Parts: sequence; structure tokens; C-alpha cells
Amino acid sequence: MGNTILDSIEEMKAIDCSDMLSVIEGFSGQCREAVRLGRTVVLGDLEEIGSKVSSILILGMGGSGVSGDIAKSYLENELRVPLLVNKSYGVPGYVNENTLVFAVSYSGDTEETLSGFDEAVKRNCKVVSITTGGKLAERANDLGFQVVKIPAGIQPRSALGYLFLPLLVVLSRMGFVSEKQKEIEETISLMQSIKEIYGANIPVNENIAKGLALRLYNKLPVIYGFSGLSDVVAFRWKCQFNENSKIPSFWHVLPELNHNETVSWECLEEITKNFTLILLRDKDEPLGIKKRFDVTHELIEHKFSGVETVWAEGKSKLARMFSLIYLGDFVSYYLALLYGVDPSPVERIKVLKDKLAE
Repeated sequence: MGNTILDSIEEMKAIDCSDMLSVIEGFSGQCREAVRLGRTVVLGDLEEIGSKVSSILILGMGGSGVSGDIAKSYLENELRVPLLVNKSYGVPGYVNENTLVFAVSYSGDTEETLSGFDEAVKRNCKVVSITTGGKLAERANDLGFQVVKIPAGIQPRSALGYLFLPLLVVLSRMGFVSEKQKEIEETISLMQSIKEIYGANIPVNENIAKGLALRLYNKLPVIYGFSGLSDVVAFRWKCQFNENSKIPSFWHVLPELNHNETVSWECLEEITKNFTLILLRDKDEPLGIKKRFDVTHELIEHKFSGVETVWAEGKSKLARMFSLIYLGDFVSYYLALLYGVDPSPVERIKVLKDKLAE
């Protein structure tokens, strides 16, 4: 069943009614355009206020909010001021006129992000918005705030390049982090190469992403990353399984999971035998993390239907993170097709938003 679908472009397209495949396979082009948008947006006096900023806050939910999670994980050892990602209404108590705020909402109408934007304005923050339009762009333009206008027409989770890279470029232009052109170019080049081996035209027996999707069929994925590189990637995989594949999934991070979740696999064996553990690893992971992965694997592997180990590719941290993210996008896409569901629509989220708006 699975091999037939994943080796037939026609059958895949019949399920993928919204053509998410084209967006996934075009990700490197999206990233190039996103970098251009970040470099050309007029920042005005924002380029001069770096020394006055004592904290950075990123507002965002769902596919938009994960861009902030990636920025935090990628830049936390380089930033000289704290960066927090806010995934709720309002803003934290510490936020004041010395806080630089990024409001990230693909639609521009995300309720929680608009709430945070309004509160940030009340506290005299400088705000940069990244959006396709909506109320966020309207309010920002009325106040004379900078807006990075990104293309509309795709699912927010498929617009990760548009949502993350302008944020990274603006932070660099403002002097918070070093110039990232070399790392960005390597990442884009690697995404192009990865597409050639994970793409839809590559048959199952030669395609790592399709093969992993087949092994995950009718299994519940549990994804483990490690703090500092694949922590946010594990969360991204979980969310992509939720929204693309329409299945539950769980994630956790080393070393923290060794202080709680490691012991949780002792009971419920009849249930957990239908779970598959996915380890997101890196050749440059710290020795302590390597030991923890190896010992954890040994301790709990017999509780799962199987264990899949995935290794990051690339030289720079950015490239290694995105090599894992991109694989997860392909795997969750192919898994959706195996379940016979169009990966794009998220009807229950839409119904929830409609009910909340009543």
C-alpha cells in the first residue's frame, strides 16, 4: 500500500489537494527571498538603538512562534541580552521601553500576538512585525513601526523561511549578533541538496524520508533532541506530525528528560510497543550528551516498536538545525499521504478559532 502511494506522483497529488509538496520542495527559494526581505526592510532609527536594548521579546504562536524558538536556540550563546519567546496573551512583567519586540504572525490576525503587540505599544517598546498583513500590519503601519511584509498563500508552518530568516537578518543588522551570510548560504545550499534526495521523485528504496515515514505508519512518534541544537527541532517535528500527519506525537530534550521521562517507560508496555522513538543527533554533540543518548537508548529501546536515529548534516549550527527540520517536514508530509489525508488543512484549529471569535 505505502510503497505504491509514495512511488506514484499522481497518487500523491490526488491526496495533496493543496499542493504542499511544491512549498516543501521550494523551501530553498523561499529562504533566499526571506533573506532579501530582511535585508531590504527599512529599519530607520532601529539600527541605532542596539545599545539601549536590555531584552528581546518575540511574540508568536504555532508555526509563527516556532521561528522565535529557533532564534532562541540558535543564538542563545551569542546574544548579549536575554531573548524570550512569548506564546500567550499580553507580555511579561519585565517588558519596558528598553525591550525590543518582534511580533510574528503569518496571518496578521493571531489573537494572542495582537494582544502582546498592543501591550508592548502601551509600554513604549520598539516593535518590528513580520506578517503577510491583517490587523497586525494595519496597527503597525498606523503607528509608524517597521513591518517585514512576507508573501501570503501558504500554511504558516510551511512559511518557516519567511518567518525566521528576516528575524535573524534584522537582529544581525541591529548588531545583536554577527553577520550570518556564510551560515545562511550554507544552509540554503544544503536545503537544495537535501531536496534532491528526499524529494517526491526519489523512490522509496532510495529515499530516507519516505522510508522513515513507512516505518512510522500506525506508530506514535516520540522525538528526543538535545539542548542547544535539536531541542527546538524535536518540538518542530512534533508539531509537523500533529498538523501535517494529523497524529499525536510527543517530544522531550536531553539532559532534562533523564531526570523524569526516562523512568516513565516501565509500565503500559502494551501501549508503548506501538510507539517509535526518534533520536535527533549531531556529530558535534557534547560528550556528556553523547553518553546520555547512548545510555538512554540502551535503557529504554526494548519498550518501543523501534528506535530511529537521525543525524544532522552540515558544518554550521544553522545548517545542522535546518537539515533536521527539513527532514521532519518531508517525513510528516509523506506520513500524511500514507494515512490518506491532505497535509495542508487544519480544520479543528479553524473551528476552534471560529468558536473563540463568537
